[in-house]
Amino acid sequence: MTTNRQEVLQNRLGPEIQELKQQTKTIVLATVDKDGTPNVSYAPFVINNGEYQVLISTIARHARNLQEVPKVSLMLIDDESKTREIYARRRLTFDATARVLARHSAEWESAVAALQARHGDIVADLSKMEDFNLFCFKPEQGLFVKGFGKAFQVSTDDLVNFVHLDEGHRQENAHG
Repeated sequence: MTTNRQEVLQNRLGPEIQELKQQTKTIVLATVDKDGTPNVSYAPFVINNGEYQVLISTIARHARNLQEVPKVSLMLIDDESKTREIYARRRLTFDATARVLARHSAEWESAVAALQARHGDIVADLSKMEDFNLFCFKPEQGLFVKGFGKAFQVSTDDLVNFVHLDEGHRQENAHG
């Protein structure tokens, strides 16, 4: 029974998650510095070799944070203008560990090519600037939220183990 339910969820939600990944061009990054001060930002991304990859300048606070504390929380979220309910935008979030690719390594060249194919020639120009680094994020356990009360755990190998979160919203009791 459970396997059947998993399969149904996989078949229904798997394509929806893939669509969100393809439609979303930028990823939201929540980082912290060595003192624990949070910062939220975004960067254009590509999924390459099972990792989310971004090209960001070390002038940017989020890049410096990632170098100090290589932990990050990531989010892909539906465009506000295309959502039916602003309180229930479809989103995929997960924690990840960051690593920086060595300039001009085979991985670097692969990432630059993938980013350029997705985001255009600006990537070639930015990748030539010394302050720009390629950060890779390997996703850990995540959460796909489809709407109110519709949240599903997503495994690291992408979509295999959906577990519906059963705890729903509860209405406040009116005291009269």
